[in-house]
Amino acid sequence: MLEEDLKLVDQVLKGNIDSFNILVNKYELSIFKFTYNMIRDKEAAEDITQEVFIIVYKKIYTYNREYKFSSWLFQVARNKCIDFMRKYKRVYEANIEDEKTSCSKGISPEAMAELRETKKEIQTFINTLEELDREILVLRYSGEVTFIEIASILNINKATIKRRYYKIRERYRDFISPNETRCKI
Repeated sequence: MLEEDLKLVDQVLKGNIDSFNILVNKYELSIFKFTYNMIRDKEAAEDITQEVFIIVYKKIYTYNREYKFSSWLFQVARNKCIDFMRKYKRVYEANIEDEKTSCSKGISPEAMAELRETKKEIQTFINTLEELDREILVLRYSGEVTFIEIASILNINKATIKRRYYKIRERYRDFISPNETRCKI
């Protein structure tokens, strides 16, 4: 995957727009999920995702080949989210109803209600986290992002990332312990 991305970056640097479109298609959904989970506003997340790819296209010559392209891309997305949150000085609340569940057609109303309740519990827990812990969790579940990549994106050492991640998991277990365990992070 790293080799494929490097070849595509080389082609973009040579002016091949199709190669950039391949990169966009490959990472657009992951970047959107990440930005949405950071700011909790669908339209703003769509705009930020678009801005991320515009910035990447304009600044692709600054990409450092020592790191994975996806790590650099997530760093750009993270910075755009931080800029957005600073500009608007607010954190958006999740609108669970806006999230459409792909499996909702064949699922019973009771199961759907339980799924909604579980989503609310998870979102309530995520809202209790510090910003850094929320970013770690969002990155870990936004796609195939390893602890090493998260460390690179957040510019924090890998051991610290892992320690914080496992503490988040412990906090989640404590958070749901009065309730029946439905979902594991």
